[in-house]
Amino acid sequence: MPRLPRHSSSEIPNRSRNRFVRHGLPRSIRVIPIDDERGRPEFAQACHRLLERLDIALGSIAEQWRSEPDAKLKVLVLWRYNLLDPFGGIPPSFANTEVSGQSFHRAKGLEADYTVLLDVSEGDYGVPSRIEDDELLNLVIPQPETFAYAEERRLFYVALTRASRGVYLITNSRQPSRYIRELCEIAGDEVRYETIEGAALRQCPVCLVGQMVEKRNKNGTVFHGCNQFPGCRHSEGVPAQSTAHLHRRA
Repeated sequence: MPRLPRHSSSEIPNRSRNRFVRHGLPRSIRVIPIDDERGRPEFAQACHRLLERLDIALGSIAEQWRSEPDAKLKVLVLWRYNLLDPFGGIPPSFANTEVSGQSFHRAKGLEADYTVLLDVSEGDYGVPSRIEDDELLNLVIPQPETFAYAEERRLFYVALTRASRGVYLITNSRQPSRYIRELCEIAGDEVRYETIEGAALRQCPVCLVGQMVEKRNKNGTVFHGCNQFPGCRHSEGVPAQSTAHLHRRA
């Protein structure tokens, strides 16, 4: 990912449109949906796997960015609530990256080469948070009843714009945040969906927050549908040659 200009902490969402503004967003935005068999995503585990992958990738191109033998790139991991801290207060050590972690509330003014945002999902502890009695926010917001739509968005935007090179958003695959759709609407092709290992995922062109996955209907016909069904009912047929090949394998 190419180096880009750093962004000012004063850049905030455009409140008149209730959307993010394009200026100030990182040029590289990666959305990583995760889930597991128990139905509760393991964000800490996913974070560690991503950090390992990023460190290895940066090590393979170290000649492009390393100006001194011991130089490291900064990676900032951010979360909405401290209970999501994947490090237990002790960030891991890597050969090519210097990792630190903070809550969204403490992110203002910080800068890093890459950021990783945890649990960018709908839910009580996600983004936006559904906990309306957040004492820290209530201290500074004159009208707390509006924070889910204004202050929560600004808090997320501040976290999002800490990176100069790129940002990774780790989300619950079944409950992606509404803010991800907003980012897709203004950043377009600069948003990429991928697995925790880096393989590309096909984004749903309709809802923008789902991924197209292979499915079969009752008569065995193969098609691709959005994994956000029934919230999103977009589906696409598979070319006849591909379908016949799948039937032969069956």
